[in-house]
Amino acid sequence: MSDLQKHIARVSTAIDEWLQPDNADLKKAIDQTVEEDLFSFEDIKHQILVLKSTLQQKNLEIWAKRSGLQLNSLNQKKILCLHAGNLPLVGLQDLLAVVLAGGNYHGKISKKDPHLLPSLLSKFAEFDLIKKKQWSRHLNEFAGNQMDAVLFAGSESSSVEVKSSLKSLKIMDEFTPTLMRTAHFSIAFIEDNHPQTMEDLTEAIFRYGGTGCRSVAIVVAPFHLNDEKCGYTDYVESFWLKNPQHKKPDESLFHRYAYNRALEIPQAWLNDFLIEQNVSIPNQKFLLFWVKGDMNTLEELVEKYRNGLQSVYSTADHIGKEIRTFRIEPLSQAQSPPIWWKPDQVDTIEWLQKKVAHL
Repeated sequence: MSDLQKHIARVSTAIDEWLQPDNADLKKAIDQTVEEDLFSFEDIKHQILVLKSTLQQKNLEIWAKRSGLQLNSLNQKKILCLHAGNLPLVGLQDLLAVVLAGGNYHGKISKKDPHLLPSLLSKFAEFDLIKKKQWSRHLNEFAGNQMDAVLFAGSESSSVEVKSSLKSLKIMDEFTPTLMRTAHFSIAFIEDNHPQTMEDLTEAIFRYGGTGCRSVAIVVAPFHLNDEKCGYTDYVESFWLKNPQHKKPDESLFHRYAYNRALEIPQAWLNDFLIEQNVSIPNQKFLLFWVKGDMNTLEELVEKYRNGLQSVYSTADHIGKEIRTFRIEPLSQAQSPPIWWKPDQVDTIEWLQKKVAHL
């Protein structure tokens, strides 16, 4: 076994211990998160089960091979990860990229998800994979600590504010490499209404209330919404019985529904979610655009909205095909991606080794 394989095995062992049912720290973190009404138990359970499947040692080795991981390529390099907190454990891939590459991890923990990720950080510290007390909910605790790179997610507008804060606190300067993810929605293309297709589509849209960047906000289908909405509503209601929507929309969504009704725009009002046969840039929560069309329609939408687009999903016949710079992913994996998936089409380990390793 090579030194790199031994390192990956140690990371895997730490993860396995963290995910054990008798891990009191993780159980406490889950209980606190639910008690503080940050995420639903069902969404946390889903994420934990996904991680148990995707974070196996063999998958870490696959990611290492795909990314060209080199042992300790980030040795002594200080990497700051600003974790978003919009989903449970959303920043875990950035953490793993830094740890696998042997970097010196620093983490700004989101106040929206303050318990779950630190339970893993503590386990990594036990295994001497990261240093203790190098994560915090408060950015100013990193003041004066110049980083070699910064990873974060947000909008183009928010990035200006974030970078300004980091510079004023002397955490970064104008030359510091930054990997900022700006995509915030995904598109699904379906060609049938078979039960498995519709169940996978429902998971892709409604898991986490549709707030993740991998969540589907536009569906392209060969049939009109009005032809399908009665049957599709049954799938949504079945999903919600097992996975109640944690956050609720504000009154503006109902006002949109009333406006659409006045203009006779086809739609399906689900009280906590609106499906609308229309298309626009997805910039409102709890809203899905349904578009009648074919593969040509999909290609047009990918080109039109590519700047905010995270992923394109479909079913068996189209998986692996490329549209512009996007490779079509399985619809069934929309909310359970492999650990080597590329946010904004960028492999994090590969980027770190290219931009930071030889500074």
